[in-house]
Amino acid sequence: MTENSQEGSIAQKVQSASVSRYESIRVPILKPVEYPIWKVKMTMFLEATDPEYLDRIYDGPHMPTKLSHVVAGQEQKTVPKEKKDMTPEDISSIAKDAKVRHLLHSALDNVMSNRVIGCKTAKEIWDALEVRCQGTSSIKKNRKTILTQEYEHFDSRSDETLTDTYDRFCKLLNDLSLVDKEYDLEESNLKFLLSLPEKWDLKATSIRDNYDLAETDFDEIYGLLKTHELEIDQRNKRSGKKTKSVALKVEEKLMKKETSKKKAKGKALVITLEVSHQTLMVIQTLMLLLNLRMMKNN
Repeated sequence: MTENSQEGSIAQKVQSASVSRYESIRVPILKPVEYPIWKVKMTMFLEATDPEYLDRIYDGPHMPTKLSHVVAGQEQKTVPKEKKDMTPEDISSIAKDAKVRHLLHSALDNVMSNRVIGCKTAKEIWDALEVRCQGTSSIKKNRKTILTQEYEHFDSRSDETLTDTYDRFCKLLNDLSLVDKEYDLEESNLKFLLSLPEKWDLKATSIRDNYDLAETDFDEIYGLLKTHELEIDQRNKRSGKKTKSVALKVEEKLMKKETSKKKAKGKALVITLEVSHQTLMVIQTLMLLLNLRMMKNN
């Protein structure tokens, strides 16, 4: 065996081991309503498994070719190779279409798999899934228009947190990207800052004045806002503790005053009762004296 053939054999073994390792990873399962994100994940999976797998879904099966035999008076043409003329590399490349078809079917449930069971190549399966899950080109064009309008009218909602607004805007940008609609970084950053509630105006203005929105990543913009929000929350918590402490002291004073009032009221009641008892004794004494005087007169 020559040195070149040995190197080729080693390279094939390494590639085969790499493919087997990636194929053992769970294939992303397709949910039709989540087709756009599945498409991204599946493309990444296929590329990580073997870069040639992408050629199979975009260009179709590999067809080894050769130059036709020289015929007098005719130009040589490129013609498909016969099986006996194929090299091990040709055979391996042809087999990759079957592997991609297997991976695609592994990502489908039985219902969806039955819908593309008649497709003969990986590209046919890929294209059929695109049409079934995302529609024809006219439907995608309408979706692009709807998403563009949603972007233009994007605004925060009264019941949303900063993170809620950020997540919703991120999803909108991703959906737009999937229909081939992109906005430059400066425009999307500014759009997000302007969509925030009025309470963020001061911080948003500070970011626009101190950062180049054309160079600052969107996640960094969110990070600056989130840090500011956390700082405000901490400040409010500290203020809340002080307020609570003052409130407790005031409450204690009020309770002491109330207790003092109750004690004073109790003492007044005792004094009143004591005075009333003394008055009764005086009246009884006077009545007794009056009766004695009347008896003497008689």
